[in-house]
Amino acid sequence: METARGAAERTSARTPVSNTERRQRVIDEIKRRIVLGELRPGERIIEADLTSSLEVSRPTAREALNQMARDGFLIQEAYRGLRVADIEVDSMLEIARVRVALDTEAIDEILDDSTGARMARLEESWERFESESNAADPLAVHEAHIRFHRGIWEAAGNYLLMRIWPVVEAQMTIILAYDQFTRRDAERAHAIHAALMRAIRSGDRARIRTALDVHTMDSAQELALLVSGSSDQD
Repeated sequence: METARGAAERTSARTPVSNTERRQRVIDEIKRRIVLGELRPGERIIEADLTSSLEVSRPTAREALNQMARDGFLIQEAYRGLRVADIEVDSMLEIARVRVALDTEAIDEILDDSTGARMARLEESWERFESESNAADPLAVHEAHIRFHRGIWEAAGNYLLMRIWPVVEAQMTIILAYDQFTRRDAERAHAIHAALMRAIRSGDRARIRTALDVHTMDSAQELALLVSGSSDQD
C-alpha cells in the first residue's frame, strides 16, 4: 500500500514547473556564474547556451535576461546583445558613497524604533551571517554577505529602500565579483562586518558612520586601486 508520503512525492513530481520558477532558475544561474567568475564583467551572454544548459525555452531565458538587465546585472548593447555589467573605478566610488548614505538611513530608522523590534530583526540577520559567512563555498559566502546587507534594509522597514534593493544588489554582486578576482580575505571581511554590528549596537551615530566608511568607502578605494593596477598590467 502506498504511503501518504509516497503519494505526496509522486504528486509533487508531476506538478509542472511554472514559467516564473524557470525564469528564476535562469537568474540564479547567471548570478552564480558571475560570483564564481565563470562569467566575467564585460563578458557576453549567449542566450542559446543558457537555453541548452538549463533546458528552458528561449522566451523564458529572454524574460530572465531582460529582468537582469533592468536590475543592472547585465547591459544591453545595440546589435551586440547582452553582456555582464562592468563597473569603472570612478563608478565603484560613487556606488560606495550612495551605499553609505542609504545604509545610514536604514540604520537611523532601526535605532529610532523605541520598541527594539527592528534591532531584534537585525540581530537575527547577523546571527545568520555569523553561521554562514565562513563557509568553504564562495557562492555561499557571497549570498551570506548579500543577505546581511539586505537584512539591514529589511529591518528598517523602509518601503522605498526595498523597492531599490534589486539595483543595489546587482551593483554589489558585480563589485564582489571584482573582489573575488583580485583578493580573498574572509577573516578581514568578517572583522569589518563585526565592527559595523558593534557600532550599530552602541547607538553612537558618529561611530556608525566611521564603521560604514571603513566597511564600504575604504574597501571600495582599496579595490579600485587593485583593479586599476591590474588593468595597467594588462
